[in-house]
Amino acid sequence: MTPPVRDGGTRQECGVRCGGLRADAVRNRRRIRTAAADLLAEQGAGVSLDRIARLAGVSNATLYRHYGSREELLTDVAEEVAAVAAAAEARLSTCDPLVALRGFLESLATARPAALYCLPEGGGDGPAAGSGPRARVAAAARRLLSRAQRAGRVREDATAEDLLAVVSQLGRPLPGTTWRATDERCPRLVRQYLEGLVLPIARVSHEPYHLPRR
Repeated sequence: MTPPVRDGGTRQECGVRCGGLRADAVRNRRRIRTAAADLLAEQGAGVSLDRIARLAGVSNATLYRHYGSREELLTDVAEEVAAVAAAAEARLSTCDPLVALRGFLESLATARPAALYCLPEGGGDGPAAGSGPRARVAAAARRLLSRAQRAGRVREDATAEDLLAVVSQLGRPLPGTTWRATDERCPRLVRQYLEGLVLPIARVSHEPYHLPRR
């Protein structure tokens, strides 16, 4: 079955990469990217391009017309995740620090962030290595997390890399479950996870204070 197209064109669909494409070609490219994101998040970078084409409902020739190499496809998927992260950070920049962090993680969790780990960057294996899409997502997470930590809302030992790793796992379907069920459940799981990182707010007692008798 052809996967539904999740994005409405977060990045500029008719820019340098897609300039001049007909509407059906743009739709095919979106379908390929959506199918690739799902399969990369499920199975990792080793998934075959043939399987991606089948899930997208296009021929292998169509896939190769849009993407000349595996790396080009992986990069496009990762850039889409980075675009979702950038849009979420911009949208939430003026919110309460904890609300902003939660909203960012919820948005990211359903954008197939595990696909970011399929694209090696800078020769390192951490999400902050290099300067590509994975690094930009990590930097956005770090900024929002640091803001919440400075406000005293989140524990100091939490790291952006930990958040990305957990959200990437929460955003993957369990065996026998569908992506739709996973996407519906994921925001709730993210909130529950984040609650474990939130520092308790000291409560001021309204009980009258009596000086001890001498």
